[in-house]
Amino acid sequence: MVMRATFSGSQQIFEEVCEHCGEKVRDIHISEITVKADNDPRSITIKDKDDNNVTTKKITDKIIEVSESYKRRGLLDTDEATAAFSAKAFKYGIRPEAMCSESIDLINEVTQSFCYRVAATPDAAFATKIVGGRTLSASLALAKLTDTTGSRMGVDRKGNVIKMQSYKRVAMDTGIAEADANVKYKGPQETSWFRALRPADQKYLIEGARAVANFVRRHGEELLENFKVVGRFRDRAEFVRAVNLDGGRLI
Repeated sequence: MVMRATFSGSQQIFEEVCEHCGEKVRDIHISEITVKADNDPRSITIKDKDDNNVTTKKITDKIIEVSESYKRRGLLDTDEATAAFSAKAFKYGIRPEAMCSESIDLINEVTQSFCYRVAATPDAAFATKIVGGRTLSASLALAKLTDTTGSRMGVDRKGNVIKMQSYKRVAMDTGIAEADANVKYKGPQETSWFRALRPADQKYLIEGARAVANFVRRHGEELLENFKVVGRFRDRAEFVRAVNLDGGRLI
């Protein structure tokens, strides 16, 4: 988490900024980043953003509290939390990195913290970063092809490309997820009949359709990148007939 301090008249405002794109994530109240030394015996209180009295924590206690929260959200791993505890500091002092988006991946049942802006338009310096033996731009190019891992794409804090089929957004200021009624779907998962298929059948249709040159020429990006082409057809049978008319052999 990058911190940015700005002034508005006589008021100083602290902002949490995305590690990758630099966009504002949320405002940070001074009570969230104020700590005292571990050997300080005083009881110090400070007003939080709701004007409640909050007892200031010792540095080590604050790091333990933050570590547990951030580990659950995938913004710290165990080694990083242990290192922060030993050093009594995260990468950015009392708080680690943060990303501009968080969603619950409903398939993998994990919270994904990521930046979607650099996935869409990575700048030159970011795109040439080497992650997992290849540049980020190369990883993004490979990931653009929709498969059964999903179409919602972002880049996590370590530069790994992540993809999701279905998700619920998490409010950055409260950490509360949206209601189940607000589940979002991406790519072919937006089409209900395709979403109802078994993953193996979804993969079969994706790979089979992409192997048919005439079908690819006819539907282009909707077939290669987001596979929203399935939304043009009423059901699986109609989709299979269309692919086979162009030279496919789907059953």
